Amino acid sequence: MTVNERVKEIRKSYNLTMEKFGERLGVGKVAISCIESGKNNVTEQMIKSICREFGYREEWLRDGVEPKQPVIDEDVEYGQICAELGVTDARAKQIIMNYGKMSSENKELFWNFINEIFESEKKDQ
Repeated sequence: MTVNERVKEIRKSYNLTMEKFGERLGVGKVAISCIESGKNNVTEQMIKSICREFGYREEWLRDGVEPKQPVIDEDVEYGQICAELGVTDARAKQIIMNYGKMSSENKELFWNFINEIFESEKKDQ
């Protein structure tokens, strides 16, 4: 697979049109079309922009070297998610607060429910 094909794979994995993908990278859909078709090479700046915007490793985008995305320590990922939620997501904060007050039986019920939702999501993808 070429770098151009990997660009297309990233765009498709996000279900973005060429136009929407290009908007996130600061270019037009014609530029994306030319890259994906192999008419134009992917510039260094474009590689860096795609990797930064969509969280892919440059080694994978350039040469197909796995893993596609950096392996993130679970504690680091948790911190990033908490930072993204911030104090403005009152519903997430309320879930965390309520979870801390639940009985162990209700925590088990809660996790069974959450796992069912995740399994349903996996089937849909």
